[in-house]
Formats: sequence, structure tokens, C-alpha cells
Amino acid sequence: MIAALASLGILAMVGTTLAAVLMPLFVNTRGPAPRDVSALPTATTPAVYIAPLSVRPVDQALVATPEQCHPGPPPPPPPPGEPLVACDVDRKAEYHLGPVALQLELTSATSFKLPLSQFYGVQMSMDAGSGTQFGQYTGTQVGKQVAFVRDGVVLAAASISQPISGESLQLSGDFTAETAETIARMLRDGT
Repeated sequence: MIAALASLGILAMVGTTLAAVLMPLFVNTRGPAPRDVSALPTATTPAVYIAPLSVRPVDQALVATPEQCHPGPPPPPPPPGEPLVACDVDRKAEYHLGPVALQLELTSATSFKLPLSQFYGVQMSMDAGSGTQFGQYTGTQVGKQVAFVRDGVVLAAASISQPISGESLQLSGDFTAETAETIARMLRDGT
């Protein structure tokens, strides 16, 4: 039995060697026939620029009415190193915020309906570097609240129960379709 298997192995090696030697004789070595090559138009999508999104620690959150929040457009935000008092999108809360902790480089933001709920959420994606920085930052903020701020408006304020890693975040709460779309638009375009 062993002799038969050894003979089969030797025949397989000899057959492979012969095929490698004889194959060039049977194959066209002049190369493939010339072909007509024409360039096909390609669609290019223009690069979308989304301004960096400020993340600030929440020092205090207060219930507010639209009248208590700044009527009309919010005042210009202070420099990143200074604290900020800002209202949320719906002007139902006023936040006292610390200086900017980090800036996230976003790549997209869209609103969506939460499954099995009447409420909506916002999906935002960021580049890999921002995802890493945000994970490190939230690791130091467990048990605290942070706010995502665009143009002096708090788009969302999240309580951090554990470090948040990855390049995608979902903002949710009791957002209506209109509020979620406003937040997604402000994330992408500003006010």
C-alpha cells in the first residue's frame, strides 16, 4: 500500500514538471491581440466639508422656556477656551457648558425613525481619528454629561454611562421628525 502511494506521488511530481516544461509550447507567447481601449466617463462626487463639531462638558442643565432662551438667532459663541451658556434646538433647556473639550471631524449626519417608537434619532459618523479621541474623552467622563454644540446651540446633551468608541454615534431622545432633521442639518451645514 505504501509503495503504491509513493508511486502515485512520484507520478504526480513528474506530471507537474512535464506540464510546466511543455505548456509554453502550446500557449500563444506573442501576447494577447491588441484591443480597443476607450476611457469611460467616471462620475466624481464633490468632497463634502462638514465643519468640526464642538464637544463641551455640561456643568449645569436647567429647564427653560422659549422666552428664556435667546429669541431669534443665538449670539456668537465665545472662543473655544471659554465657558458657554446655550439653549437646545427646541429652546426647552439652558446649558452651562465648560470650554471646548474636543472637536469632532464628522463625515455624515442623517435623521431616522426609531424602531417601535414614535420618536426619531440622528446618526452621525466621524473620521477614525475623531472616533479614537471621542472614545478616550468619554472614558474620562463616565457619570457626567457632554454636549454637542454647533454655532452656539446645544444639538444634544448625552449622559456618559461608559466609554463610547467607534466612528458612529446615534443621538436619540424624544426628538420629533422635525427636531431630528434640524439637528442632522445643523450637524452637516451649521445653522
